[in-house]
Amino acid sequence: SNAPGYPLYTLGGWLWFHSLRPLVALTTTAAPNPLPILSSYSTLWALLALGLLYAILNLITRSPRYPAGNWPLAFVLSAFYAVTYFFWYYATTTEQYTSAIAQTLALVYVYLLWSDAVDRRASSANWLLVGLALLCGLSLAHMLTVALIVPALVVAVLWQQPRLLRNWRMIALCVLAALLPLASYWYVWVRGAAHPQWW
Repeated sequence: SNAPGYPLYTLGGWLWFHSLRPLVALTTTAAPNPLPILSSYSTLWALLALGLLYAILNLITRSPRYPAGNWPLAFVLSAFYAVTYFFWYYATTTEQYTSAIAQTLALVYVYLLWSDAVDRRASSANWLLVGLALLCGLSLAHMLTVALIVPALVVAVLWQQPRLLRNWRMIALCVLAALLPLASYWYVWVRGAAHPQWW
């Protein structure tokens, strides 16, 4: 779906479809219906989104009583979201919205991990920040509405670590990580130039 505007979703969907179709063909004598295969790509993202939501809820419910997080509460809230109409509709429809939800949750999850690493003064904080920048760049090559969370993340990161503005090496690494996913637009342009029907 929406091939011109969402290159990463399109490339991932193409890989998913062409990897899964031969496997489905082995189980049936008729030609496999492409729609369920394509819809299962959204289901994959939906399952990832549920896993990320559960992980986030586990992180934010940590307390002295629940040092690893309140997993029953995290499970109930994730299960509640899993049975909502919105979740089921997009989890079974060939659209990029479920992957955008998973990506937004991944941004929040990596930010929470980074914030925790900064509080513990862990050495992994810098790599988590670069990973967060990469996820922000992925939002520019996936679904632009996901990028609406990026300014809030930048403010939150700089609020927590204002001295990052003096670390030019880290700024350069983060900018490079954020720009890297934009190469997918180049790939879509090259493939489009090779297929006149896309012009």
